[in-house]
Amino acid sequence: MKKRALALMMTLAMTSAMAAGSAISVAADSDTTVTENGEYSADSPYHLVFAYPEFYPQTDDARATVQDALNEYMVPTYHIEVEFLPLSAASYQQDLQLMISGGDALDVIPVYYTQAASLIGMNGIVDMNPYMETPEGQAIIEQLGEANAYVGQMGGVLFGFPAAKESVELGGLCMRADICDELGFTEKYGLEKNGDEYTGKVYDWSVATEMFAAVKEAHPEMTPLYLQGSASPARRFCFFDELADQFGVLDWEADHDSLTVVNEFETDTYKEFVTRLAEWYDAGYIYKDAATDTQGTAAMMKAGNTFSYTSAIKPGFLVEAQASNGCECYAMYFGKDIEGGYSTTNVSFFDTGIATNTLDPEMSFKFISALYTDPAVMNLWQNGIEGVHYQVLDDGTAYFVDGEDASNFTYHQNTGWMMGNQFISYVWNDGSKDADYWNLLQTHNTWAQYSPAYGFMWDSRNFTTQLAACNSALSQFRPALETGSVGVAGVESTLQSLNDALYAGGLQDIMTEKQAQLDAWIAENGATETPAENLEKIASVTTGVLTE
Repeated sequence: MKKRALALMMTLAMTSAMAAGSAISVAADSDTTVTENGEYSADSPYHLVFAYPEFYPQTDDARATVQDALNEYMVPTYHIEVEFLPLSAASYQQDLQLMISGGDALDVIPVYYTQAASLIGMNGIVDMNPYMETPEGQAIIEQLGEANAYVGQMGGVLFGFPAAKESVELGGLCMRADICDELGFTEKYGLEKNGDEYTGKVYDWSVATEMFAAVKEAHPEMTPLYLQGSASPARRFCFFDELADQFGVLDWEADHDSLTVVNEFETDTYKEFVTRLAEWYDAGYIYKDAATDTQGTAAMMKAGNTFSYTSAIKPGFLVEAQASNGCECYAMYFGKDIEGGYSTTNVSFFDTGIATNTLDPEMSFKFISALYTDPAVMNLWQNGIEGVHYQVLDDGTAYFVDGEDASNFTYHQNTGWMMGNQFISYVWNDGSKDADYWNLLQTHNTWAQYSPAYGFMWDSRNFTTQLAACNSALSQFRPALETGSVGVAGVESTLQSLNDALYAGGLQDIMTEKQAQLDAWIAENGATETPAENLEKIASVTTGVLTE
């Protein structure tokens, strides 16, 4: 069985690369791997603890089998023996900090962007800059591109690499197809089944107002738009470069090239957004208990109680939405611009880094490089063993083996959007995707215009008290503002109360320091320019934002 598994893993590198549309070679075998901290071989590999959140239940036996199969490949190829350490998705950030401070065995870890400052502050994460000139570092750059490879930095520390995924902010509405058909929206706006690929066709939110009015008239028992106070819809309506935490931002909607840090909650952009929601709320278009409701979009859609909800949209979105909502849906893109925004936090949202607990950071870096460059490694961790946990279909995509599906599988991580390079793994075929799907997502990213501060992440280590106070103020006022529940009459006073609380909590100190750090970063690096490919794509659309 071990020999068969090893043979399978060696051939998987080639077949996976073909499925992902790239030709990537794996590391050649050699007798030993020598680092500053040790010497390793197939007989004496480096034992590496790989921690990652597990969002879906796997069986222990299946996970152990996959780990063994991975090591049948890793040990002779990389001289690394991997130990899986699945963590609770709900508590992995706290778990990691406890493990790091406790000195537990730990090598490669997930880094959520808001956790980077605390990990750096506690000396809990390795700066990977010294390894970027190695063949492994250069291979990561080749896969991610130089800008994306270095985006996970703070205060000169390269703390992690972003997952290869769709990152552009493009959003709109997910709507019940039956109501769209009934009210003529389907024909009027050219809505199609699984029609979620962006082509530059985007509507002004005033069009949504007209649609909501029609739904309200035809179905007074149905809420036209479902919002939830615990989930901010702000990014669907207005894009800011949040500079990591929203407390001091670049108002991208007002000026795509601005490098002036401002208070998001005092901008006309934010006020227009919450005022629109308040108008909808007053008109009865938004669920009346939105600020405190906990049902969620899926429950509301399944029950037939709502017509639509806001969401980020991408190719393949509708199949996932329909499975969750229990009904056929259509998608429409809405926004103020044809292009979407691209910022550090869009890309460096989840990252892959190295804990300082590691006994050999060089070997940990080699493993990270494999997650981004070696299809065999990525496919094994994500999908398991071919023929046991998944099968390769005739079109080159992958799916569960016969007899298993999303309700009864034994192993399937489905977290390539969080760590590693999903673009070198098989496309998972849920009924809507073909082998070209990764190319669709990469094309989706070309609809973005970059923030001039792309690549900058401010060092907030000395401002934990102020950030905690500002987060407390925002959590107090945001649910009512961003569900429209304050009503038009309450917008001004609620915004004033929010801003008073933010400034009392230290917002100005945060903004002053952010501006100073950004100015220094710009002086050293220059403002980030949008790639020519993106500018050409955006310029190819001449219709503008549609208003009817």
